[in-house]
Amino acid sequence: LFDGVYPFYPQQRKAAVFDISTIIVIVVFLTLACSFLLIVPGIRGRARLYWTLRVLLSLFVGVVIVVVQFTGDWETGWVQANTSYKSFSPVQVNADIGLHIGLAGLNVTLRGNPVNQINETINYNEHFPWNFGADYDHSYSQGLEKGLPSPILYVAEKFSTQSPCAVHRQYRIASHYASAMLW
Repeated sequence: LFDGVYPFYPQQRKAAVFDISTIIVIVVFLTLACSFLLIVPGIRGRARLYWTLRVLLSLFVGVVIVVVQFTGDWETGWVQANTSYKSFSPVQVNADIGLHIGLAGLNVTLRGNPVNQINETINYNEHFPWNFGADYDHSYSQGLEKGLPSPILYVAEKFSTQSPCAVHRQYRIASHYASAMLW
């Protein structure tokens, strides 16, 4: 380890359940709500209650729509499996394999049970984007070059354009249309 960073990764990966963009969106909308609540005493009569309800409800609907736009939890799934960790190795590990599909791509998580097995730390989270301007197959090939564990590559391969499952096109088109409708 070099200052807490694995030498074969360009940067640390974020956890699938904690997303900075979601926190930023919520803070921006809370700032707007607090600034409106500072203005509310200046509104006279019963209009104060109606304006407060109208604006706060509009802000709540807006934050829900924007958070859904940036979330990675459009569809999720977890499985606990005994699987091979490396290609061409007969060694089996016990691990949780998670899949988080969002409008911008998918996260595949691999966490060992326990985390330290076969003298290695098994705790991975990889993001494979498919939004506009992103090349899913290129990010998948980068994962192959980095030497990601077999379970992550197996799940990510199912979403590649060359996969016979053909789920890449369905999820990508659905996510583009859903994203356009949310915006």
